Amino acid sequence: MKIKILLLVSVLLLSTSVILAGGVQVNIVPKPMKIEAGKGKFTFKNTTAIVTDLNNKELRQLGKLLVQKIGDAGGPKLQITGLSETAYPKNAVALVIGGLTENLSDEGYQLTVTKKNIIVRANSGKGIFYGLQSLFQLLPPSIEAKAQGDNAVFSVPGIVITDQPRYSYRGMHLDVGRHIFPVETIKTYLDIMAMYKMNTFHWHLTEDQGWRIEIKKYPELTRIGSIRKGSQVGITDENDGVPYGGFYTQDQIRDVVAYAASKYITVIPEIEMPGHSVAALTAYPQLSCTGGPFDVRTQWGISDDIYCAGNEEVFKFLEDVLTEVMDLFPSKYIHIGGDEAPKVRWEKCPKCQARMKEEGLKNEMELQSYFIKRIERFLTSKGRRIIGWDEILEGGIAPEATVMSWRGVQGGIDAAKQNHDVIMTPVDYCYLDYYQADPATEPLSIGGFLTLKTVYSYEPTPPVLTDEQAKHILGTQGNLWTEYIATPEHLLYMAYPRGIALAEVNWSQKADRNWDDFSRRMLDQYQRLDNMGIKYSKGSFRTDITTIRDSINSRNLVKISSEASGYEIHYTTDGSAPNASSTLYNSPFPAGKSMTIKSVLVKDGIVWGEPSSCEVIDHKAAGKPVSILKPYSFKYPGTGNNSLTDGLKGNKSFKNGWQGYEGTDMEIVIDLQKPETINSISTTFVQDPSSWVMYPVEVKYFTSTDGKNWDLADTFTTPPVQSKGKADRDFSTQLKSVTARYIKVSATNTGKLPEWHEYKGQPCWMFADEVIVN
Repeated sequence: MKIKILLLVSVLLLSTSVILAGGVQVNIVPKPMKIEAGKGKFTFKNTTAIVTDLNNKELRQLGKLLVQKIGDAGGPKLQITGLSETAYPKNAVALVIGGLTENLSDEGYQLTVTKKNIIVRANSGKGIFYGLQSLFQLLPPSIEAKAQGDNAVFSVPGIVITDQPRYSYRGMHLDVGRHIFPVETIKTYLDIMAMYKMNTFHWHLTEDQGWRIEIKKYPELTRIGSIRKGSQVGITDENDGVPYGGFYTQDQIRDVVAYAASKYITVIPEIEMPGHSVAALTAYPQLSCTGGPFDVRTQWGISDDIYCAGNEEVFKFLEDVLTEVMDLFPSKYIHIGGDEAPKVRWEKCPKCQARMKEEGLKNEMELQSYFIKRIERFLTSKGRRIIGWDEILEGGIAPEATVMSWRGVQGGIDAAKQNHDVIMTPVDYCYLDYYQADPATEPLSIGGFLTLKTVYSYEPTPPVLTDEQAKHILGTQGNLWTEYIATPEHLLYMAYPRGIALAEVNWSQKADRNWDDFSRRMLDQYQRLDNMGIKYSKGSFRTDITTIRDSINSRNLVKISSEASGYEIHYTTDGSAPNASSTLYNSPFPAGKSMTIKSVLVKDGIVWGEPSSCEVIDHKAAGKPVSILKPYSFKYPGTGNNSLTDGLKGNKSFKNGWQGYEGTDMEIVIDLQKPETINSISTTFVQDPSSWVMYPVEVKYFTSTDGKNWDLADTFTTPPVQSKGKADRDFSTQLKSVTARYIKVSATNTGKLPEWHEYKGQPCWMFADEVIVN
């Protein structure tokens, strides 16, 4: 049996990593489709030539890319020469179109490295480009550093790579409406995308909070619409009162588009409609239903004011804007938004109601469909296609539209079943503005919780689709919204390395993806990013401290884990800073009393990353079994059925310590397992209207000795009061030494967001924290 196990381990290792001559491991990200180990190594010398077809301008440019990469890192100054049709010379790198030994797509390539030479073959220039990216990653990480001299020696191990992407659309998105970023930052963003074979940059250029693209026919869009009077302060209703603005000139946009094209990245512009348009309405209020006046929005979130669907001038305006946009962006696709468009203005607008009657439309959803289809007809007449967020499915979808599924995967499934192309970008896997590590240690974020490992686990093609329907899944995209991201440094910190995980999800074959192998290869990539000066997140080098229930002894055990593999975990329980000499974690241990646990990763005696900290509280209900009478949401389960007695308090992220209920009520019973004297019961709930989270309208506590007959201990009522920001409220009752074995807690959800909320009528969330019994 031992021999069989060893053989199995060996097979698994071979399936996840390839060892080259000299013990060199292949650390390429995204992982190539096929890797074969060669012999020896190729070393770049002063006499090394890059050989290619000099009549092909594209190949000459790709040759210059290699010349620059080696030269900038202090290596030899390579020369580009013509390629012989009969043989590939020694001491040369050949860039060749055609002659592939396997049937590959235009983005596929073959890379062969021997002691004699390097040959990169592909069916197109983009394939050569991706082959070069893999070649660069076979060089040491110092290839990405600024040269310290001109005598660096670079060698590449012998190898044969055959590779092509799984998906054709491999994207990253950037919102510049909330915060704008310099052109140089955009180019750095593109550099990293190209390095990991991403091919589409989705540029979100217009918002309620700012219009960021110069439109010459409508100068007020940038003169007025690009500047807001202030910005929201954190997650509050306060405003800093500091004017904020900026936009990209058409020359700057052409520069970015050309730069992206040089890296085989297509730039898709997004011009939001009919919603997210207050900046435009501030400049041209006659395009609204009410006529204004408006101010460029200073708070995040959305507005009821959108383009008037009954006003012909709106369509003339948008067609003019899109005409200038198409002149700047040669992309096949134009993104027209279509999301989060409240219909309250349309419901009361005489022009919109007249339009509905004239067109025979049943409701405002169909009016939005009319709006989108009309814009699509215009763009189609110009040889373009539209992309829209998944709300464009509502009321009937435009015939040639591509759907970007963001509210989950269902929109993508529905669109694919209707034979529409789909880009999958669900919030639970692709929203890179979410927290990526313990919120207590991270910069302020919009919320959520999305780790590197979770991103990597994403499978873009839903299994419910048939093979034919699955062909409509073009790929996936990382979305970066910037309400709480104001600087270039913070931008790159949030984007990477999670964007790199998505790059592998998009490129590598499903069967080839392995988290532990990816984590190992990323250690090499981190060195490259360090050499490039990129301040990426090291959230994966943090530990996760939680509890699990010991059902035999009815208590909580502390469990410490990490996404990163191959590291020791060391911890303290007294709140002191842990180091390599602190207690080594081997297995879950009892949480016998309230304690503050801190832990770090250690490898070879060196601490990696920052410490994680967690307070575990002890009380009479801690670790006791919980019966769920009304189910919580699978989206926010906390630690599961025993989340409300797990000894963990909720923190900034609703994913940590909280249990969520989406439009439904909560009812649980805790079994203390023996009669106990009870003096108090308390539970904390949270309200955060911007996240659709409200306090319960009623909370009740009951006690019982037999679990059948219940005594009401206390009742709290909280009508839904308008508020801003996030606030906790402790619902605590004091008892006079009541004896009971069972505790029942019921909480009534507000149900629907109240009238004062911008999303009134939508299901609201309720989040509960630990039920503390003393």
